[in-house]
Amino acid sequence: MREESEPEPSAERTGIERAVRAIRREGYKAAALHAVVDAVAVFLVVNLLTRVVAAPLPAVGPVRGGTVAAVGVALLAGGVEFGLRVRYYTVERFEAANPVVADALRTARDAATDGAETQMARRLYRDVTDRLSETSAGGFLHTRWLTVSAVVVVLASALTVQAAVAGVTFAPTTNTTDEQRGPESFGGPDNGVSELQNPDDVLGERKEAAGGREEIDVNFSQSSGGGAGEQVDSYEDSGLSAGGDAVAARQAGFAAERNLEDADLVREYNLRVQRDTDD
Repeated sequence: MREESEPEPSAERTGIERAVRAIRREGYKAAALHAVVDAVAVFLVVNLLTRVVAAPLPAVGPVRGGTVAAVGVALLAGGVEFGLRVRYYTVERFEAANPVVADALRTARDAATDGAETQMARRLYRDVTDRLSETSAGGFLHTRWLTVSAVVVVLASALTVQAAVAGVTFAPTTNTTDEQRGPESFGGPDNGVSELQNPDDVLGERKEAAGGREEIDVNFSQSSGGGAGEQVDSYEDSGLSAGGDAVAARQAGFAAERNLEDADLVREYNLRVQRDTDD
């Protein structure tokens, strides 16, 4: 019954209520503008850092992991800032930014909330509505804050493009023992052999040197060169026969049983053969 007895709101009261709602909407717009600009700045900065530092983040489909992380951080930062600014950008803040209409607007709001429809209240509603046309919602915006955010956006965008084109990255280095002692650290890529092998497996089995197979007949004349007696004595001292028969050359091979003295004898024999042949 009480609601039916209440008079219908006048046009003046409806106008002041509509003006208050418009002021609140301007506060939401200002908060959204700040949140969007700052979120873009945060996204670009985080994306640039993940690109330059080359953070090992898992990719989500075709999207780089650093980009996904930057989007998440930007959304979180933008949502938090929007909530804080909405609570700050109220009608009271508008009144503080427009002192010309501050007192009258506060009084008109209180009267409209109480449902006042007196002649004086209607005149106040009309007066405040007319004076609101001289006010501005610019007090909701922090010009310096927006300017700094815009500069950050421009710089971060330019640096991101430069880093992408030039390929500038500072990948974190790991100092693990396995990487320092990997196969490539020994002078080349891994060729499938990662352990030291037995030399016999690489070079094959050991074999004795084969003796010479070519025989050369050499005849010595006792009359050539110096005195015959000296030649006979030297050959006999060397264990060779100085008889009238031809002396046949022996194979110059070596066996495992021979010692160093035998090698010296063979060497001396070969030298004498060459010298006498030249003569």
